[in-house]
Amino acid sequence: MPDRTPEPSAQESLSMKYRIAIKAHWVSSWFLKLLSKPVAVVGHAEHPLTWSEPTEIEIEQDAPVRIGVGVRYFGRGKLLGVSVTELPAHSTPELSSGVIAFRNGFWNHEPFKLV
Repeated sequence: MPDRTPEPSAQESLSMKYRIAIKAHWVSSWFLKLLSKPVAVVGHAEHPLTWSEPTEIEIEQDAPVRIGVGVRYFGRGKLLGVSVTELPAHSTPELSSGVIAFRNGFWNHEPFKLV
Protein backbone atom coordinates (compact mmCIF):
# COMPACT_ATOMS: atom_id res chain seq x y z
CA MET A 1 0.00 0.00 0.00
CA PRO A 2 1.51 3.40 -0.96
CA ASP A 3 2.43 5.92 1.72
CA ARG A 4 0.04 8.82 1.98
CA THR A 5 0.97 12.16 3.31
CA PRO A 6 -1.88 14.03 4.88
CA GLU A 7 -3.13 16.87 2.76
CA PRO A 8 -3.34 20.22 4.49
CA SER A 9 -6.86 20.94 5.62
CA ALA A 10 -8.66 24.09 4.61
CA GLN A 11 -8.50 25.27 8.22
CA GLU A 12 -4.69 25.19 8.37
CA SER A 13 -3.30 28.61 7.59
CA LEU A 14 -0.15 29.32 5.68
CA SER A 15 2.57 31.10 7.58
CA MET A 16 6.07 32.34 6.85
CA LYS A 17 8.93 33.38 9.06
CA TYR A 18 9.99 36.96 8.57
CA ARG A 19 13.20 38.51 9.89
CA ILE A 20 12.40 41.88 11.42
CA ALA A 21 15.12 44.36 12.33
CA ILE A 22 14.97 47.66 14.16
CA LYS A 23 17.55 50.30 13.37
CA ALA A 24 17.96 53.63 15.09
CA HIS A 25 19.12 56.79 13.37
CA TRP A 26 22.80 57.37 14.17
CA VAL A 27 22.05 60.65 16.00
CA SER A 28 19.60 59.13 18.49
CA SER A 29 20.83 55.52 18.51
CA TRP A 30 23.02 55.85 21.63
CA PHE A 31 20.04 57.22 23.56
CA LEU A 32 17.53 54.64 22.33
CA LYS A 33 19.85 51.65 22.72
CA LEU A 34 20.78 52.70 26.24
CA LEU A 35 17.30 53.44 27.60
CA SER A 36 14.73 51.47 25.57
CA LYS A 37 13.61 47.96 24.65
CA PRO A 38 12.44 47.42 21.03
CA VAL A 39 9.16 45.63 20.29
CA ALA A 40 7.47 44.43 17.07
CA VAL A 41 3.69 44.48 16.83
CA VAL A 42 2.22 41.92 14.41
CA GLY A 43 -1.55 42.15 14.31
CA HIS A 44 -2.34 42.49 18.00
CA ALA A 45 0.59 40.43 19.31
CA GLU A 46 3.84 41.94 20.58
CA HIS A 47 7.25 40.32 20.03
CA PRO A 48 10.49 41.48 21.71
CA LEU A 49 13.29 42.54 19.36
CA THR A 50 16.99 43.16 19.84
CA TRP A 51 19.02 46.08 18.57
CA SER A 52 21.91 43.87 17.47
CA GLU A 53 20.31 41.42 15.02
CA PRO A 54 17.02 40.60 13.22
CA THR A 55 14.40 38.54 15.02
CA GLU A 56 12.42 35.80 13.25
CA ILE A 57 8.67 36.12 13.66
CA GLU A 58 6.08 33.80 12.14
CA ILE A 59 3.35 35.67 10.26
CA GLU A 60 0.14 34.22 8.86
CA GLN A 61 -0.10 34.53 5.07
CA ASP A 62 -3.81 34.00 4.48
CA ALA A 63 -4.80 37.64 5.12
CA PRO A 64 -3.12 41.06 5.10
CA VAL A 65 -1.25 41.72 8.33
CA ARG A 66 -0.44 44.97 10.10
CA ILE A 67 3.11 45.23 11.38
CA GLY A 68 4.93 47.96 13.26
CA VAL A 69 7.95 48.50 15.47
CA GLY A 70 8.35 50.71 18.53
CA VAL A 71 10.19 51.07 21.81
CA ARG A 72 9.43 51.12 25.51
CA TYR A 73 11.70 53.22 27.68
CA PHE A 74 13.11 51.19 30.55
CA GLY A 75 11.14 48.20 29.21
CA ARG A 76 7.78 49.38 30.54
CA GLY A 77 5.04 51.87 29.82
CA LYS A 78 3.40 52.80 26.54
CA LEU A 79 4.86 51.58 23.24
CA LEU A 80 6.26 54.64 21.48
CA GLY A 81 7.29 55.43 17.92
CA VAL A 82 5.03 52.90 16.19
CA SER A 83 4.09 53.50 12.56
CA VAL A 84 2.01 50.60 11.28
CA THR A 85 2.53 49.14 7.79
CA GLU A 86 0.19 46.64 6.17
CA LEU A 87 1.78 43.67 4.41
CA PRO A 88 -0.43 42.11 1.73
CA ALA A 89 -1.62 38.52 1.98
CA HIS A 90 0.67 36.00 0.30
CA SER A 91 3.63 38.38 0.23
CA THR A 92 6.32 37.66 -2.29
CA PRO A 93 9.14 35.27 -1.36
CA GLU A 94 11.68 38.08 -1.95
CA LEU A 95 10.19 40.00 0.96
CA SER A 96 10.32 37.04 3.32
CA SER A 97 13.82 35.95 2.35
CA GLY A 98 15.41 39.25 3.36
CA VAL A 99 15.11 41.39 6.42
CA ILE A 100 12.22 43.76 6.96
CA ALA A 101 13.90 46.79 8.51
CA PHE A 102 12.34 49.68 10.39
CA ARG A 103 14.24 52.90 11.14
CA ASN A 104 13.31 56.03 13.06
CA GLY A 105 14.04 59.59 12.01
CA PHE A 106 16.64 62.10 13.14
CA TRP A 107 15.07 62.69 16.56
CA ASN A 108 14.33 59.90 19.01
CA HIS A 109 10.61 60.72 19.06
CA GLU A 110 10.15 60.16 15.32
CA PRO A 111 8.33 56.90 14.47
CA PHE A 112 9.99 53.77 13.11
CA LYS A 113 9.03 53.35 9.45
CA LEU A 114 9.62 50.55 6.97
CA VAL A 115 12.79 51.19 4.97
